[in-house]
Amino acid sequence: MIEIMQGTGGIIPAQLTLGVADIDATEQFYARILGITPTRHGDAIRITFGEFTLVFEHAPPTERAKFELGLRVPDAAALDAIAERVGTDTYDRDGGGRALFVTDPDHYTIELFAR
Repeated sequence: MIEIMQGTGGIIPAQLTLGVADIDATEQFYARILGITPTRHGDAIRITFGEFTLVFEHAPPTERAKFELGLRVPDAAALDAIAERVGTDTYDRDGGGRALFVTDPDHYTIELFAR
């Protein structure tokens, strides 16, 4: 259950849609590197995390703004498994826990972390 925070007017993040240049490469990245099974819907893929859905559509980004997606993994063992697949090390995260960064096929930065 998502806790409604003060000052948000009851707005709850529910979906983020990102344009990608190669939907197949994106689907393979999330499946192979992160171990997530996306759901394919035509020229889009969806990944649902509880009540939040991440959508990737075949629509190449035309300009790059700073964007970083943070995904919390269940525990340090899950983070270590991803680090091994990526071939990188984890680091101490500000605020506690461990983390690592990966970059998807469209150069979006993803921070994966365990508390």
